[in-house]
Amino acid sequence: MSTAPIEVPTVFADFADLWDPFLAGQGPAPGYVASLAPPARDRLREALRATVPTAPDGSVPLGARAWAVRGVRP
Repeated sequence: MSTAPIEVPTVFADFADLWDPFLAGQGPAPGYVASLAPPARDRLREALRATVPTAPDGSVPLGARAWAVRGVRP
């Protein structure tokens, strides 16, 4: 068996471009965000905003990683 990372740079136009999909409620992370009371959701949003890197133009560059796995079935 072998594994290898697949890394892709992703750039969000601005913080809203990153945050708004979390409000949809579909998937594990958005489902968690949707389950929060509004004050807790606001605290999470502001903590994320303070943490993510922001370029001078307001964009948010992040990296996405997936793992490729190759196995051999006996």
